[in-house]
Amino acid sequence: MKIAILTTNQVDDDNRLVEVARAKGHDAFLLDLRQISIELLPSNPEIYYQNEVITNQFDIVIPRLNVSYTDFGINILQQFICAGIYVSESPEALRLGRDKLKCLQYLLSKDLPFPATAIAYTPEYLETLVGHLKLPLVVKLIESTEGTGVFLAKTKKEVDNLCKTFSLAGVSYQIQEFIAEAAGQDIRAFVVGDRVVAAMQRESQDDDFRANVSLGAHSAAVQLTPEEELVVLRATQSIGVNIAGVDFVRSSRGPLLLEINVSPDFTGKQGLETVTNCNIAAAIIDYTLSEAKGFYRHQRLMASRVRREEDLLCADG
Repeated sequence: MKIAILTTNQVDDDNRLVEVARAKGHDAFLLDLRQISIELLPSNPEIYYQNEVITNQFDIVIPRLNVSYTDFGINILQQFICAGIYVSESPEALRLGRDKLKCLQYLLSKDLPFPATAIAYTPEYLETLVGHLKLPLVVKLIESTEGTGVFLAKTKKEVDNLCKTFSLAGVSYQIQEFIAEAAGQDIRAFVVGDRVVAAMQRESQDDDFRANVSLGAHSAAVQLTPEEELVVLRATQSIGVNIAGVDFVRSSRGPLLLEINVSPDFTGKQGLETVTNCNIAAAIIDYTLSEAKGFYRHQRLMASRVRREEDLLCADG
């Protein structure tokens, strides 16, 4: 099959996918999202790469979209879908994964555990909400990533200052319960389809309450409990995402979900492939190929049924 890795700037991870796909005998290429354009024609949706038509050149598209390009990337993915090409993630799942608050609402609807969270349109209406949560509190941007835009506020004044700053900047934010016993630690579980293929615990190396590898945290392989694995899989199923990194903390109340990352990293010195010795890229490619084959079998079956119905109508006529 011909596989397109839709990329922005996660080059190391995306190159691993290309490398593994080619080793398995498939044609795989990186497509820079920023060089794609589309043409919406009622009878013939076209897709261009560097001004050359690529509408029917690929069998599979795997999105690896940076947060900054979510909206444009989703529009491009929808165009591939309109052209009848298999896309490994639905635009709806990607959009939900990027909207942290809406994602939590989906988790809530499935009775999944996460830290208490609150949001208000303006800071003046947060005072009552803050009173319902115990200080300190985590204040984070709705579209924060890799720990950027996530702050720990120890007093009501700090909460108020952060919220007013975010409001002044015109960005959406939320306040969240701080899980003291998990400070500086969390777990990243990597899900592919209906299984957790690897997991690692990340731990801050200083006084930072955040455990992001991008901020200097160290990581090590970890074994999930049956309860943790069930919670992680139910989380990805709740938003319909197929490939994701699910972050959670171990608390005195059990596992508490933090977020679902829909274009997760897996390479690097402290990355999942290195610390768990698991071939994440191969798991992604194998799963995607299997799903794509089922997708095209279904397409052929439906086309065959349509042809039979047309033949019957012609015979009756």
